[in-house]
Amino acid sequence: MNTEVQGLSKAFLKQQERIRVDEMMADREHQVRLENGNSLRAEWNEALEESSWKKRITEENKLIQEEIRLATKASLSVRRVALQQLLCADQEKYELELHAQGKTFFKQRI
Repeated sequence: MNTEVQGLSKAFLKQQERIRVDEMMADREHQVRLENGNSLRAEWNEALEESSWKKRITEENKLIQEEIRLATKASLSVRRVALQQLLCADQEKYELELHAQGKTFFKQRI
């Protein structure tokens, strides 16, 4: 009977060891699943940040292009006004020179 008890004791100890190893493996598997979930969330966040960064760059480029278009338009308007003033000043100067000589520009009247 003593050998039977020892055999049961060894079997019980082996069973406890298997249970301990199984619990340890289950804990490790659980930890790996948690880490995989965290890794997936981190990758998702990185992808989201990259896409929002690209979208922000695209919108900034559109804004810059619009600013350049408006600046070109304003510059053109300023140049037109300056040219009109220059032409008017030249016209007045020529009229004064011709008037001093007793002449005038021909203006057709209809």
